[in-house]
Amino acid sequence: MESEKPHPQIKVGRTRQSEATYLPVDLVSDILLRLPAKSIVKFRCVSKVWSSITTLPSFISSFAARSSPRLLILSEKNGKLFGFSIPQNQNSDNKPQLVESYALPYPGNCSVFWNVSVHGMICSSVSLKLEVWNPTTRRTVILPHPKRGWSNMSCFLGFDPIDGTSKVLSMPRYPCSKGDNRPRVLTLTGDHKESWRVIQGITEHVPYCPGQHIINGVIYYVASLKSHSDYILVSFHVRSEKMSMIEVPWNYLSVPKIFPVLYEGKLACVSSKDNDVTKVDDIEIWILEDAEKHEWSYKEIHLPFSRYDPISHACLDMKGVNDAGELIYVPLDLVNPVRLLYYDLNTNVYRRVVVEGLADDQFRRRNGIGDNNILRTLAVYPNHIETLMSL
Repeated sequence: MESEKPHPQIKVGRTRQSEATYLPVDLVSDILLRLPAKSIVKFRCVSKVWSSITTLPSFISSFAARSSPRLLILSEKNGKLFGFSIPQNQNSDNKPQLVESYALPYPGNCSVFWNVSVHGMICSSVSLKLEVWNPTTRRTVILPHPKRGWSNMSCFLGFDPIDGTSKVLSMPRYPCSKGDNRPRVLTLTGDHKESWRVIQGITEHVPYCPGQHIINGVIYYVASLKSHSDYILVSFHVRSEKMSMIEVPWNYLSVPKIFPVLYEGKLACVSSKDNDVTKVDDIEIWILEDAEKHEWSYKEIHLPFSRYDPISHACLDMKGVNDAGELIYVPLDLVNPVRLLYYDLNTNVYRRVVVEGLADDQFRRRNGIGDNNILRTLAVYPNHIETLMSL
């Protein structure tokens, strides 16, 4: 009869061999899973065993399953980039929220600051390069070039929640008159053996900034046709790789910031209609009634709050939509404690969230920021998930 193999163990402590303590690898893995992402990244340097545990696909998947969406705010001061990660708890009205703050190396280019976080990753483009940045691991991966001759590109990152794959959609920002400007899509894999695929049967178009928005595995972005006069909303289904276009009733130049949301069960596009900051603001909503006929309805909503916070004297700006469909308002100046506001279009209910520790005295001393230096919001990423995934 074969004896049972001993369970893998890790030696802990610096005592004599006879007194050393051993921990099962499974127990060490479970302990590490309970730590913040930034601690796990640091602990990879402790030993080869810990590095091996925390880079296992099973460990990365388990960590992602335990992670909940957060609001990631980036700010810059004195040439340094800072990240503030805040829980997106829907039951946190006026309850103080603790923030995780950390310094970040600058990503390869600044276009990441107007893209979105998709499953913890942010895609960006500059000149001849496409990059995917993971703020949690501080790693940037350069993607293969989509097509020879493309020099300035737009890119959109999508995630398929069914099979857990990420894909990048890309096209030239300034189409060549004689070149092939059809969009390409690339599936992100660890071995980098995938190649770009052409999206067939779609009219050439030019995406606008700011970047994309994603709802239920579908990427949405505003673009214009080659005439630059007809504005469209483009949708790309990440799983099926099907792309479609819907004519929109607004002029992009007069409504530059649009956030797609689900409103009363329908796809809608929301824009802030700013008045004087001390007064109650309005928002405009275009609701898609019939996609085949390109028919939209329109309404204005008088918000039950002001964008001006009389306590911090900060102005709140609409910065995105979370997975619950709430519009997120973030102050332009980050003054501790920071007050955020979440507004649910469907219920007409809003909640305020107080964030403690963001840009406080301890943070300023640790990072060499003077008391009189104002930290300003550089970028905001709703639904950000801290992931240990590497491409």
